[in-house]
Amino acid sequence: MKVLYIGNYKDGTGWANACINNILALDAVGVDVVPRAITFNNSAGSCPQRILELEDNSEVGCDICIQHTLPHLYSYNSKFKNIGFIATETSNFIESSWQHHANLMDEIWVPTESCKRACIQSGVVKDVKVAPHSLDTTIYDSAKYLDQGSKIENLIKTFNFAFIGEFVERKNIQALVKAFHTEFELDEPVNLYIKTSQQSLEYVQNYFKQIKSGLKLRKNYKEEVVICGHLSKEDYISVLTQCHSFVMPSRGEGFCIPALEAMAVGIPVIYTEGTGMDDFCSGSAVKSSQVPCFGAISTIDYLYTANEKWREIDLEDLMISMREAFMKWDTEIATEESREALQKSKKFSHKEIGLKLKEILNDG
Repeated sequence: MKVLYIGNYKDGTGWANACINNILALDAVGVDVVPRAITFNNSAGSCPQRILELEDNSEVGCDICIQHTLPHLYSYNSKFKNIGFIATETSNFIESSWQHHANLMDEIWVPTESCKRACIQSGVVKDVKVAPHSLDTTIYDSAKYLDQGSKIENLIKTFNFAFIGEFVERKNIQALVKAFHTEFELDEPVNLYIKTSQQSLEYVQNYFKQIKSGLKLRKNYKEEVVICGHLSKEDYISVLTQCHSFVMPSRGEGFCIPALEAMAVGIPVIYTEGTGMDDFCSGSAVKSSQVPCFGAISTIDYLYTANEKWREIDLEDLMISMREAFMKWDTEIATEESREALQKSKKFSHKEIGLKLKEILNDG
């Protein structure tokens, strides 16, 4: 078995990160994998040295080709077993015509059960197999990252909620900010840490200011701790370890690697029930309802239309879950929940997931 893996793993995005981890998971269990990079943007992200080494391998002799890209870019080659990798966040993608391109493949891989349901509902008739994403879990308990990285002074001696993700409509950051400032008073020892991208710090702060003005609860509000842009791996993990609860109110997730990273440092997750996070998160699932997509105007025209549905988190239930997490601060219950999150994250290590991917490949 020799696998040609095509993906945008040098783009510096969450999607690229998923590609990187898939490649490293296959490599970790001895699969002969040959990565080849494509790109969808002009920004170059860091790429692990091991992948650069694997790129030196020849694609001659490959009998499997995994295409981790947009389905309309799939290309069938009779020399290979052709596998298309799809991650989707809504109930279907019928209007995209992706289902027709997917049906050209020999097999489709998806990271979660919700993605599998979306494929079937969209008319994908080829075999759809769940191939979870993974993480190099060993680095998250490394003293190099935990002790040498930066800390944020405002997060010292307070209970800290964390959000890490894109600044897009789908992530539903508005719900998180509403819930936080409605539930917690100004004098409570609690903070909201947000690490995001795509927008400037000024834009994000003004956006939050408008939300708080709309709440009309008080004249002054606690300031969120916001970081926009890139952090080194050391600083990223070090700051994350200052937090106590990871919150992802997203309307849809194909997987959510930052949630898994939080678990890898022992942080339980508060997340939207009914999304891809159901498959792996340890923590509190917040009830949600299925509603037509709306407001995702920055995406491809035929995606996230009102003919698709995503999950709207229940705001009051989110507030309750955040309060409960805060009330458990420094208790034995919190310690046990942290232990459970850490243990569950280890099931998604490169080696554990690599064995699953290898088994799926052998099944074919």
